[in-house]
Amino acid sequence: MPGPASSTKTLIIGAGLAGLSCALHHEGEAQILEAGGRVGGKATTERHEGFTFDVTGHWLHLRDPDIERLVLDMLGEDHFTMVDRISRIWSSGVYTEYPFQANVHGLPPAVVHECLMGAIEAITGRPETVALEDEPENFADWIRFYFGEGIARHFMVPYNAKLWGVDATEITSRWCQRFVPRPKLEDIVAGAVGHKAIRMGYNARFRYPKAGGIESLPEALGDRVGRERIFLNQAARRFDLDARTVTLADGRTVKFAHLVNTMALTKFIDAIDSPVPQAVRDARAKLRATETVYFNVGVEGPVGQPDHWIYVPELEWPMYRVGVFSNAIPAMAPAGCGSLYVEMADRTTPAEAIAPKVTEGLVAMGLIESAAQVRFMHPRRIPNAYVVYDFNYHAARQTIHDWLATQGVQSIGRYGDWNYSSMEDAMIDGRRAAHRLRELSA
Repeated sequence: MPGPASSTKTLIIGAGLAGLSCALHHEGEAQILEAGGRVGGKATTERHEGFTFDVTGHWLHLRDPDIERLVLDMLGEDHFTMVDRISRIWSSGVYTEYPFQANVHGLPPAVVHECLMGAIEAITGRPETVALEDEPENFADWIRFYFGEGIARHFMVPYNAKLWGVDATEITSRWCQRFVPRPKLEDIVAGAVGHKAIRMGYNARFRYPKAGGIESLPEALGDRVGRERIFLNQAARRFDLDARTVTLADGRTVKFAHLVNTMALTKFIDAIDSPVPQAVRDARAKLRATETVYFNVGVEGPVGQPDHWIYVPELEWPMYRVGVFSNAIPAMAPAGCGSLYVEMADRTTPAEAIAPKVTEGLVAMGLIESAAQVRFMHPRRIPNAYVVYDFNYHAARQTIHDWLATQGVQSIGRYGDWNYSSMEDAMIDGRRAAHRLRELSA
């Protein structure tokens, strides 16, 4: 296939969901440069010995009507199964329903008492309405403010430390409004005594392809964009924003009028050769992200629990979450087998050293009966998987985006925008970027 043209009106870096969506919604001339050999970015799928794995959980939550229509128009309603979430927490050797803060029934009585009394004290001890500016600033204090010490200690503080890779006191509470359910006191009490399990959260239902994994979504987007506009194995190495050129790994250059970036924001700033203000360099140095280390696990025989994913807050175990693709979609594994992903809080121990403890955990959780069921356990890594919302985050990120705007550059998507977001959010971000390009061309 011929390489990219030496010049284009709009150049998009990256053929993940954000980049593909931008190209699809953009009405003018555009081409995409993708460093990898396939479209999709992190929304791709891996197959091994009949087992299918996405890059950890890529469950599709569609809330935007236009994005939903686009997806269903490309792939058809029948392409997907609608799944009602089955998700629990495993702690103190027992399973409780998600979210923990509304479903502590079944835990040891002393733990239930501590969680319930802490929640009552927290809720009755604060005003009924709290302005955003009056909320605690760090996430650990925010958790205690809304849920009390027991829920904080037994789940939310240790789990989030495992997920983010930093203590919850280092994280600003401003990130969590959408993602952390806040049940009412009556719901917490009901969940503590086993009266009912509260199904809460943005991910209570999701769509998923009936076969083949999530990569069918970016593949369909790639087809809709037009493969002639997408250039694979074309890594962008250096950017000159004054000359409006990008230099590729093979030394060729492409000239552009408008640039839309989806590579990691930190990597993008580092790749700019033209002058960058010191304030922007300083802001870039303040941005942090946590790598995700995970295992793709192929299991012989049935999986012993029904969950689509399970949260593991206790520090004894190296993983913070275990997902089971095949529980949602049996076609993700050979008949009678299981396709799992295990996300690790331990990001430093070599994979071969940590695998036995992971297997021990899968047995303790009742997912498998013995280590003999594990056919393979393949380690994988995701750089910059979770942006750290520390106290430098908002100002530093804004400084960078404000400067890029003066350069006529948009940096979008989970990695380019430097945020914590969903697949649908990436497509919305791409659509938004295309609308801005349209305004610039008007």
